[in-house]
Amino acid sequence: MQHKTTQLSLKSYLDLHQLLTTYRGSHEENRLFAISQKNQKPLALLLEWLQKNLYRITTSLDSNKYLHYLTLFSSLFGFLALMLGFLTGFALLSYSGSEPVNVIYLLLVMVGLPLLSMLLSLLSMLLGNIGVKIFSHFSPLYYLEKVVKYLPFAKNIEFSSLPFSTGLSKWIFLQRVQIFSFLFSLGLFLALILMIISKDIAFGWSTTLQVDAKSFQSLLSTLSLPWREFLPSAVPSLELVDLSHYFRLGKHLDTNMIHNADKLGAWWKFLAMATFTYALGLRLIFWLVTHYGFKRQLKKEFFLLDGVSTLIKEFQTPFVSTKSHKDEKHLKINEEIIHNVDENLVKEYQVILGWNFTDEQLLLIEDSLVVNAKRRESVGGKNSLLEDNKIIDTLKGDVLLYVKAWEPPTMDFMDLLEDILDNSSIKSVDIAPLGTVENNYKKNKEDMSIWLRKLESVNSDKLGVVDV
Repeated sequence: MQHKTTQLSLKSYLDLHQLLTTYRGSHEENRLFAISQKNQKPLALLLEWLQKNLYRITTSLDSNKYLHYLTLFSSLFGFLALMLGFLTGFALLSYSGSEPVNVIYLLLVMVGLPLLSMLLSLLSMLLGNIGVKIFSHFSPLYYLEKVVKYLPFAKNIEFSSLPFSTGLSKWIFLQRVQIFSFLFSLGLFLALILMIISKDIAFGWSTTLQVDAKSFQSLLSTLSLPWREFLPSAVPSLELVDLSHYFRLGKHLDTNMIHNADKLGAWWKFLAMATFTYALGLRLIFWLVTHYGFKRQLKKEFFLLDGVSTLIKEFQTPFVSTKSHKDEKHLKINEEIIHNVDENLVKEYQVILGWNFTDEQLLLIEDSLVVNAKRRESVGGKNSLLEDNKIIDTLKGDVLLYVKAWEPPTMDFMDLLEDILDNSSIKSVDIAPLGTVENNYKKNKEDMSIWLRKLESVNSDKLGVVDV
C-alpha cells in the first residue's frame, strides 16, 4: 500500500521523480485534473497529481528505501554522537582532588569546537558547492557516510540513481552536521549537569600564555554577554578568576586555592550557560537556517525534475482551443420557427447542459470554449428519466445545451428538449452541436444539417441554435 504525499518533502521529491520515469499522463488527463482542482498553483497541482497517480508505481518506492536508510543512519549515529559527547564531558570533568579541572579545556571543547564547526558551516553556505566539498572533509560525518554505504541496510539503495544534485546534497549534509553536533553538545551539557550534581568539583584555569586574571575575566565577560543581564551569577567575577588561577609548578596546589576550594565550584554556572548558549542555542539557529536552505533548494529541484515543466504546461494549457477572433454567429435558419438569440460572444448562461456528456467532458468543453455559466449539469446518458426531470425543474434563465453533432437527435432528446422548453422559468434555450474532441469540437456540415432539419419541427420562441 502506497502512502499519500500531500506536502513538499524529500519523500514527495523522490516519489515524483520515480513516477515521472514510468507515467506522465496525457494532455487531456492532465488539463482535466488541473481545472478540477481549487488550488491552481503549480506546486499544489504537482503534489495533488502525485497523490492521485502514486498507485501507478507498482515497484517499491525509492523514497521508502532511502528514508529507511536515513532513519537508521540518523538514529545510530545520533545516539553515538550523544554518547560520545557524554563520555567526552565525563573525561574532561574527571576530578581526582589533586588539581582543579581546567576551565580552558572545557571552553575549547564546549564552546570553541562548536563555534569552529558553525563557522565552517557558514562558509559552506556562502561559498556554495565548492565550499562544502572543501569543508566537508573536516567533518567526521563525511567519512562516516562513506563507511555506512557498505553496511547491510544501505546495500539495497542505488545511490547513483537518486536525483540529488550537488546543491541539494550540500543542504542535506549541512542539516545532518547540525543535528549530530547538537547531540554531541547535548551529551557534554548533560555530563556537566550530572557531574555537578553527583560530585564536588573544583574548577581552575591555567595556561602557558601570558594571560593575567583581569584580561581573562574580560574575555569571559564578553562571552557572557547574552545572559549577564538576567543571570549575573553565571558571570565569573574578577575575584573568582584571580582565585582560581593556578600553575603547574611543584606537586602541590597554592595554599590560597586550597583554603577557598568551596568557591571554585562556582564556575559551573558559567560553563553551563556557555554550553547552553553557544553549543546548543546557536546550533539550533544554524539548524533552522540549514533547514530553510534545504526546503528552498528542494522546491527549486522539484521543478527541475525531468518532465515537470511539460506537466505544468499541460496543466495550464487548454486541451483544445476553438476561440476565434470573430464574434460568435448563429446559424441562419427558419426564423419563423426558431428564434435567433443575441449574437454577443460573451453571453453568460445560467446553466450549461450536456446531452450524453460526462461531468469531466463538460469541464473540458467549458475550459476550451470559454463559455461562462454559473452551473453545469449532465443530462441523458446514464441519467434516469427521474434524475433528468429533477434537473429540469431547477432550471431558469438562459440555458446552453451541448449535443454531439455526429449523433442524430433521438426521441429521448426531443422529449427532454420539450420538457425544458415547457419550463416557464427558462428564458431561452440555445442548442450547440459539437464535433469530436480530436477535431477541436468542429462539426461537419452534414451532421449540422440533420440537427437543423430536426429542430425546425420544434415550435418555440425560446429555442435557438449556436455555432461554436
